[in-house]
Amino acid sequence: MAATVAATKAYDLSGGALREDLQDVIYDISPMDTWCLTTFGRGTAKSTTHEWLTDSLASAAANQQIEGEAFTAVARTLPSRLKNYCSIARKDFEVSGTSRKVNNAGFAEILAYHTVKAAKELKRDIETMILSNSPASAGTSVSPRITAGIANWTYTDNHIKLTAQGAVSTPAPASGYATGAVVNAAASATAFLAANLNSMIQQAWSCGGEVDTILTTASVYQTISAFTGIATRFRDVGSRQQAQIIGAADVYVSFAGSHNIRVSRYIPAGYVYALDSSTWEVAYLRPFTTSEIAKIGDADRRMILAEWTLVAKSPTANTKATGAV
Repeated sequence: MAATVAATKAYDLSGGALREDLQDVIYDISPMDTWCLTTFGRGTAKSTTHEWLTDSLASAAANQQIEGEAFTAVARTLPSRLKNYCSIARKDFEVSGTSRKVNNAGFAEILAYHTVKAAKELKRDIETMILSNSPASAGTSVSPRITAGIANWTYTDNHIKLTAQGAVSTPAPASGYATGAVVNAAASATAFLAANLNSMIQQAWSCGGEVDTILTTASVYQTISAFTGIATRFRDVGSRQQAQIIGAADVYVSFAGSHNIRVSRYIPAGYVYALDSSTWEVAYLRPFTTSEIAKIGDADRRMILAEWTLVAKSPTANTKATGAV
């Protein structure tokens, strides 16, 4: 009879001799599509309160004068001053001296890794605040200064009421600051119709705006893609090529031109913005800066900070709707 041999199995080695198989890479699919922060102009602030002037022409009217009529001076309107507070966004982190020396997987140096990661997180935080309902606040010793977001700068008639929606409102700036909070309709979810989007574009256009982007949630994006319009959903396909199924729209064409439709992961639920991106700017009192914090014990500390504000050069060139589905 043949002798029985006890074979060594891989799982017998798992407690000791089996070397771990750890990839030297870190997978991170966190989105970094900060459209506003990337697209809007960049400016410089010189104080915690940033101010700018805005003006508009008198309404066009029939202008016929009598020959030889005496001169009569008419009072002229002056530019109005708008303001926003600079807000501080910050990320703090600390790593031990030992963690910087051990053989880590996926990165060469853990402090550098956390520095890059924190900077990306900070950009997403600022994008969220730009798009949020955050009335301007001067702050106190126990509360931060708050930069008013797009939601607060699209006010009164530029906060469009959806067809089947109750009353909505966003107060106009007070003393130049967009301190009014957005008041949504009692019905939290209202069907978003093509007529509503057209109203948003028309209102912005009537105030001089040239809407280039419709920014909204993934849910409302799908609603817009389902609008019935004069466009077809066909695309020419060459011979011996597979056909393509068009399930979404990326451009909306209105009487005012073409408008790109974009999805934002950071916009509040149910919000739709019709934006003239040329009328916005992000001004920095302190741009993104990494600072070393004094050591306490065997650890290294870092702080990444940006002090910024949102500049609404011409607020009425933009509109919004809320509570949309």
